[in-house]
Amino acid sequence: MLLKEHLSLLLLLSLTVMLVMTGESMLTAALPEIEHEFSVPGTFGSWILPIVLLVGAAASPFVGTAGDRYGYKRLLMVCLLIYCGGLFGGLFAPDIWVLLFSRAMQGAGIAAFPLGYAIIREQLPGTLAETGIGVISAMYGAGTFIGVISGSFITGFFSWRMTYMVLIPASCLLLLLVWKFISNENRGSSQGSLDFAGFFSLVSFLFLSLWFFSLPSGERFTVQGIFILSCAVSSLLLFIWVEKRTSHPLADFRLMRRRPVMVFMVIGFLTILAFFILLQMMPFIIRLPSGLSLSASMVGLILIPGALCDMIAGPLTGRMIPVTGYRLPCIIGSFLLLSTGILLYFFLISIITLVVAWTLFSFGMSMVATADLIGVMDYVSKDRTAEATGIIQSMQTLGGMVGPIVTGTILATSKISMMHQGEIWDIPETWTYYLVFFIVILISSVLLVISLVFVKDKPGRYDKEDPNIMVRR
Repeated sequence: MLLKEHLSLLLLLSLTVMLVMTGESMLTAALPEIEHEFSVPGTFGSWILPIVLLVGAAASPFVGTAGDRYGYKRLLMVCLLIYCGGLFGGLFAPDIWVLLFSRAMQGAGIAAFPLGYAIIREQLPGTLAETGIGVISAMYGAGTFIGVISGSFITGFFSWRMTYMVLIPASCLLLLLVWKFISNENRGSSQGSLDFAGFFSLVSFLFLSLWFFSLPSGERFTVQGIFILSCAVSSLLLFIWVEKRTSHPLADFRLMRRRPVMVFMVIGFLTILAFFILLQMMPFIIRLPSGLSLSASMVGLILIPGALCDMIAGPLTGRMIPVTGYRLPCIIGSFLLLSTGILLYFFLISIITLVVAWTLFSFGMSMVATADLIGVMDYVSKDRTAEATGIIQSMQTLGGMVGPIVTGTILATSKISMMHQGEIWDIPETWTYYLVFFIVILISSVLLVISLVFVKDKPGRYDKEDPNIMVRR
């Protein structure tokens, strides 16, 4: 049984992840309004969700390494402070650029996730830590669920800016609770400098890549597009060069060269990529006349069952893994993702179809994501937990960053002008939704093949004297 202090710790860290993901997803239902209010093309509007994930992807391994050295609580507090600053900036954003910068600051909250995993692994005993990791993983979906649901109702009845009025006091209260109740048992090692050169070169690569893929397809291979792509490639090469020569790299390539870790990195990227491709499209297909033409509040209602399944699947997978290993959850989850894509592609779009599809998809995504994290932890020592989970979190977050860009690019390929809410809107044609479904089928198929062929359980056994402690060879 979990001790009272363990339960309190798990609850607080779960709330941290849940609140950060709530803030990341609260504007999902408001994407059409924001694009319309700021008069920006759909490709720039599609930055609103992934800009948070871009910063999170770059900062996760950096923050994870810093946490291993200087203490997890200290870095967690810094990340939450920056996150709160981003919320205030979003509330008063006068244009799309201030809003995007503020959303980028919110990415510091996602960068804190590896610290939560490391604290759980350090302070919870035996296989209880795996259950705790499953619970925290479920908060990823739970936060998305709460954000989409509450954001859709707040946007529908008030304004998208009012979402920040809910997040700001909750985040400030959470910051105080973390400061008061989380102990800093891991003091880390202050030896060696942090890899700032690696961090900024990685940020540059991700930002320039996002910029390039946000360009209209006809502009990508103009002089401007080629220049941006060249700068992105140069930043990536610089990042690799720096990481191979620094004594304390942001991303330890020796760790990533291990085949199991590399496999889990690919799985993490593809899983969250598929998730955000579909999540980005849901408000458009639900709300616009080329889809179901429903209200903003219906976005939340349609996603409720799936989000609840997401919350269940994470802890359930954490409980399964000590018994079944992580290969089986990866296979089952991948199969559910593939089934969702097939269901959406071959059946008529309706409320029931979307509810069933999102439920299957969310359950499968949570299973794969949880197994992915626990699988990586099997191959690293406890003192490198934050670093390793920072890398895998970065790959998952990178998938979340690319997903909305893929959807935004597809939806922008063919638009028609229609009267909507008393104004003329440029909306995607219906066939573009089915192209998104086909992309989900392709990604899920690759994911299933990888799970079947390349994922192998690490040999292990339960200690005979204490069944709560997993002894791994």
